[in-house]
Amino acid sequence: MRLAFIVLMLSGCAGISASRRAAMEADAQPALVALQAAKFDEAKTLADAALGRDTANARAAAIAALARYRLAVHDFISDGLTIAASAVASAMTRGDVVNQDFLDFMLKRADTRLEEVDALLATAEKDDGVTLDLCLACWEVDWNRTGEVDARDRRLLEIEVGADGEPYAEDDARRRPTFRFDVADVAWLRALIHFQRAVLAVGGAYDPNFTWRSRHAQSLVLKLRDPKKLLAAQALVLSGLTHAEHCRALVLAETDDEREWLPNPKQKSHALPLPVDDALFETWAGVLRDVRALVTGQEGLSVEQLVQLGRHKWDQAPGGYLDFGAFLTQPHDLSLNETSVRELKRHDAAGVSELLGTVLGSAYKGKMTPSPLIKRLERMSAELERGEDTFERKLRYLFWLN
Repeated sequence: MRLAFIVLMLSGCAGISASRRAAMEADAQPALVALQAAKFDEAKTLADAALGRDTANARAAAIAALARYRLAVHDFISDGLTIAASAVASAMTRGDVVNQDFLDFMLKRADTRLEEVDALLATAEKDDGVTLDLCLACWEVDWNRTGEVDARDRRLLEIEVGADGEPYAEDDARRRPTFRFDVADVAWLRALIHFQRAVLAVGGAYDPNFTWRSRHAQSLVLKLRDPKKLLAAQALVLSGLTHAEHCRALVLAETDDEREWLPNPKQKSHALPLPVDDALFETWAGVLRDVRALVTGQEGLSVEQLVQLGRHKWDQAPGGYLDFGAFLTQPHDLSLNETSVRELKRHDAAGVSELLGTVLGSAYKGKMTPSPLIKRLERMSAELERGEDTFERKLRYLFWLN
């Protein structure tokens, strides 16, 4: 009896049984059909109903998350357009360029919705067998807000070229692949949402309406409103990196090979025309490590390396480092003296260093451990010049990999 009890407990901890998963997937099927048809409101309602019957229904949770995510993005863009129109009108009347109350509402609503999406994804992620079959390019959605679904809307999510760089014909089915999203993709989306919430937090930390500290001194000031938001942004970036690292581990551990969104080097069934090899996954891991070190202030971006990235090299580049950790944990008003900027001469290393110290304060350091992130980008650029791979493709894939 004791042995049977132990076996039962272990099997229960191993995951959701096949029969229960089948029942939950069947219950969530109407919601999935609605989502596949881009009926987002209906999908949300049906998925919520399925979750009401079983809060552990991973497929229903994933569908509810995607439907809410689309709503969050849609309304955020609408609010952004309203802010832009209001800014133009306010500038003409010499008032505040941005309505702070509406901006706070916009950022708060978007963050709350993204938090709700993340909670649903957390539920979906608990089932390592969760899957969703979706053809994103098949969605008939007015993405560009012209009032109708036009050719640009239909092409937005299409795969236009193959792995050889040759374009697909307009009627080629490969332009509209159906992906099988799985638990690794859930982790990918969780990482993306945490990064997006971090951006929202930074946006709410400062007053977007520049003020004049002194008209005589011609100094523009971006005032810090809420330093706690920058600390929240740091925490969100770090948690996003954790989800991205988890996603990478899940992708590498996959043994199946069916219509992958994020394939590992051994998987061949994927529609995105991008190279996937061990070196790419090493780069992915390196970038995640670099960003974590930057956000925590363990390493800094070399100003010298940054300015030398352009085509026109400096004879004597400015030194120092950008300390993103200090920017988030030791924030202050950002002040820019227009006179100093106008008087800044081309390749004036000392002037650039002085300006950075004035504007960034503690976020500009004379000495730090240099981040290898810039060197990674330089290496990728060199590979492009040698014809080993296309820099554009690598950057596109790094975007998909957060």
